[in-house]
Amino acid sequence: MRLIGLGLALLLLQQLLASVLPYAFRPDLLLVFALALGFRARAIESLLIAFAFGYGLDELSGAPIGLYALLRATACLVTHVTDRGLNLRGPWPWVVYVAVYVVVDTLLLGQVLRLAQPDLLLPWSEVAIRLPGSVILTAAVAAPLYRLFKRLDGDEEVPGLAPTALSGSGTL
Repeated sequence: MRLIGLGLALLLLQQLLASVLPYAFRPDLLLVFALALGFRARAIESLLIAFAFGYGLDELSGAPIGLYALLRATACLVTHVTDRGLNLRGPWPWVVYVAVYVVVDTLLLGQVLRLAQPDLLLPWSEVAIRLPGSVILTAAVAAPLYRLFKRLDGDEEVPGLAPTALSGSGTL
């Protein structure tokens, strides 16, 4: 239940930041939350939580219904699968993974929106100019948010992976 509270707080904070900060200086807090959900052992529950918060973001942002729901559920699932092969739970692997995934998420978002609402989009060159700030800020908040996530979450680690600094056994 505390994890749901964290998700709600991040959703509302992200919407507040969206109203006061330009896109280039806006971290994607809900993306970090969805990515962190991918570490949980209860994958289906985590996927549904990521989907629900993505849907909430759809409603609050005015995006086409289902857009962020599918993107956040995808982020959760990709993290769950990727972590099994690469063990993303160390401080640097996690931060680098989040930074790379922000770029992937932006590309996916742009492609889907180009199909749904081609008249309202920025050219890719404009997106490329705005993206670095968002990548850096999102990656910068990734480690502290993950530590908070693990503190509030009572779920076990994914079986077979050793705990690391990000999972609370060390400092970051």
